[in-house]
Amino acid sequence: MVNFVCIGCRKNERIPLSVVRDFDDMDAGDPEVPLHFICGACGNEMYPEYYKGIHGFEYRIEDRLGVGT
Repeated sequence: MVNFVCIGCRKNERIPLSVVRDFDDMDAGDPEVPLHFICGACGNEMYPEYYKGIHGFEYRIEDRLGVGT
């Protein structure tokens, strides 16, 4: 499971790793930009708390927020 955190309301959502990897594989965008989802509660973006993508990049919510959570 990959924990995604909303940058607006800080809601957490756990998404199965297989689903995250499938979306990561289908994404033809910039591999340095983390995969993200939209928060159902407030509509802001949700980023992975930690995820190592299929292209080898590591994504952390702290990097997106610029501070520790």
